[in-house]
Amino acid sequence: MLNIQTTEDFDKWLRKLRDLQAKMRIVRYFERIQTGDAITGDYKLVRPKIIEVRFDFGHGYRVYLTQEGSELVLLLVGGDKSTQSRDIDKAERLAKEWREGRGNEDKRV
Repeated sequence: MLNIQTTEDFDKWLRKLRDLQAKMRIVRYFERIQTGDAITGDYKLVRPKIIEVRFDFGHGYRVYLTQEGSELVLLLVGGDKSTQSRDIDKAERLAKEWREGRGNEDKRV
């Protein structure tokens, strides 16, 4: 079973997502993988330790995440095709900050 955590940046993006049907589909996707043991579907490694999950509905939504071991997935940031380059850069920065702060388990990125 995967433990899924989110950053404040991801939570903010999801709250602001106006396409309610897309929002529910994205939430359900992560609920499904949480009960499994692996990321599934349309995903790829876009930078070292940064995974892009692509959704083929709406505006081409993407969620960037990092995985630590076989248990933890951290949802870093979300966006769409138009913000892809910025989102990847931001995800890389957030993942680095999170890894550097791992000594403080309560710290949120």
